[in-house]
Amino acid sequence: MAGTQADTRDAADLPGRIQDAAHELTVGGAETGPQIAVIRYGEVAADVAVGVTDPATGRPVTSGTLFWAASAAKGMASSVVHVLAERGELDYDLRVADVWPEFAAHGKDAVTVRHLLCHTAGVPSRPPGTTADDLCDLERVCALLADAEPRWLPGTRFGYHSDTFGYGVRLVSAERLAAMAAVAWVTSRPRPVSTASSSTRSMRLDGP
Repeated sequence: MAGTQADTRDAADLPGRIQDAAHELTVGGAETGPQIAVIRYGEVAADVAVGVTDPATGRPVTSGTLFWAASAAKGMASSVVHVLAERGELDYDLRVADVWPEFAAHGKDAVTVRHLLCHTAGVPSRPPGTTADDLCDLERVCALLADAEPRWLPGTRFGYHSDTFGYGVRLVSAERLAAMAAVAWVTSRPRPVSTASSSTRSMRLDGP
């Protein structure tokens, strides 16, 4: 019981303590505008936002302020690929160009899913001149990456694909997931019962 009461007091004090810490960081110059959320036992225990998004404009940070979150989805995207591979729905040696034909430009036709996952595909960064607006337009940024020239032959070097990793992995896994969903839908439909007088052909539906 004592432990439960202490936990309750800690949870009640948490937002204030985080608010104070965030304020100190901001006043001290370590941060400009931190945004902190704590989820405890499935409940929002603290939702703190202090400071400004831009010192020049003084626009305050709120709980709804959007920030660039680098590499936040790499782990999840990779997990989806590994699950698909474990289920036999995707091969690590599948060529990216097989599901994204445009990516084959400039000698990238040999790049495989394995190369993407291992950061050896040869396209470690977005092409020069790529803007923030481009990054918000999936079709545009994918077209830019598809037309990019590789910096090395796939599989011959390692280079952290900081901001290109997700696009290739996403397109490959999304294509496979879409194909699986289509096959599942077709195979779940009721099928007509053939009769002796019917002229029928046997047809096999293979998955991707």
